[in-house]
Amino acid sequence: MQRFIFLFNITFCLLSASTAWAHGDSLQYLLPTDTIKLETGPYGEKIFIHQMERKQTLYSLARFYGLSVEELYYFNQGLKNQVVSPGIAIRVPIPNRAIRRYLEADLNPRDYTPVYYVVKKGDTMYRISKHFFRIPIDTLMQRNNLDKTEVKTGQLIRVGWMNIHGIPEEYRDFKGGPLARRNHAMKKLYLREAEGKREKDQQGVAVWQKNSQAESDLYVLHREAPINSVIAITNPMGDRTVYAKVVGKVPDTAYSNSVVVVVSPLTAKLLGARDPRFFVMIKYLK
Repeated sequence: MQRFIFLFNITFCLLSASTAWAHGDSLQYLLPTDTIKLETGPYGEKIFIHQMERKQTLYSLARFYGLSVEELYYFNQGLKNQVVSPGIAIRVPIPNRAIRRYLEADLNPRDYTPVYYVVKKGDTMYRISKHFFRIPIDTLMQRNNLDKTEVKTGQLIRVGWMNIHGIPEEYRDFKGGPLARRNHAMKKLYLREAEGKREKDQQGVAVWQKNSQAESDLYVLHREAPINSVIAITNPMGDRTVYAKVVGKVPDTAYSNSVVVVVSPLTAKLLGARDPRFFVMIKYLK
């Protein structure tokens, strides 16, 4: 009990000295002196703000939190068109498994940073306890030195701790391996971009370099879709759909008009392509 009270008092001092964002430094993405302040998104996901520091990159930030860069794009609308520089705020989703509800005596408190929930309008202590974090109300009341269950908008409720060494990829709920997870993230990005835009259908031939040994990503060349947008490609032989980023136009001098898309080897692999040319159906946004 004395150890718990000591940790509780220490983290309250850290909270008063910290800003609303976690940021780390040029060597680490989280520090023991950072504070994680969570809010809930429109689908109940838990989000906090990471402020980028010198030498931090989106790629290494995504790896640290067990994400893909495309998932960061999904939670940060317009990010893919921005220059990432020190001070920019990045919204990061946090899975429940990454939040330690209790800090046992055998754990080093220097490896953990405190996690708080920022109460929003309409929240109740019951909802925070049972639906958001699955922590007994009595525990939350004691942990936050509260004598009543009423909460106010903007109030900080201490819910636990998070390891400063990052979030393992397997802590996230999505199953299916890194390639399927990456495709899922691109799909979410496509659905977000589809808001307020017209979806167009197309079908024709897809080509790829079957014998290529080069590393690739979910990239395509397309004749009409805007560069940097995401398109949906379906291989009806096997009913597989892959969401890929458009990185350029199909060169007219290299391919006939029947070729509607040139896909990277990784995209072809996910589509289950066996031949260097195969039939596809496409959806893209204009």
